[in-house]
Amino acid sequence: MTVAATRPRGRPARTARPVEETRSAILDAALKLFSERGFEGAAMRDIAGLAGVEHSLLRYHYSDKATLWRAALAPLITDMNAHMAGGWRTTRGQPPLDRFKATLRDYVRYCARHPEHARIMVQEAMGESDRVAWIAEQIVGPQHRALRRLLRPLMDQGHLPRVPLRNLIYMLAAAAQSPFTLAGEVRHAYGIDMSDKAEIERHADALIALLIRD
Repeated sequence: MTVAATRPRGRPARTARPVEETRSAILDAALKLFSERGFEGAAMRDIAGLAGVEHSLLRYHYSDKATLWRAALAPLITDMNAHMAGGWRTTRGQPPLDRFKATLRDYVRYCARHPEHARIMVQEAMGESDRVAWIAEQIVGPQHRALRRLLRPLMDQGHLPRVPLRNLIYMLAAAAQSPFTLAGEVRHAYGIDMSDKAEIERHADALIALLIRD
């Protein structure tokens, strides 16, 4: 009589995919469902199903949904910071107005590449939770401090309207994000694919033309 081999408790089921590939599939699936359904609506089993892994394997890598949510957002934040910092270094030494235009254009490109980022932010920021506090501390706070340092001299020089900085920053963010966050609506209303590079640059041009007083 043969004895079936048993797997030690606490270890994941065998998978043909490498660990990093499995984690990447889980995080991609999590981002998609969190952006579409919000934190409460995205079930761990649905995320596992979309990722093509067993629920137990997902739980092995990410013990609870809050941990998975933060892990899914972390690469987005890293990518955004690296993307914006690269543009900031490239424009070092240029006049503040040119740096602002380049920064705004870089942000529009980021929003086009990652529309799920803004969708998740909107889903979460409408309520009160530890996740909202984490967003404010880890993402919004550092971004807004950097933007205030850039925007204030442009107001003093007359290139931007003199309004409360907080209001201007939220207006900038909403205007940069909206056609990509609402890409389905734009496609049906205007027949435009907002992932098209020419449309992305056109939106950046329009935003700069709307805001800047040369």
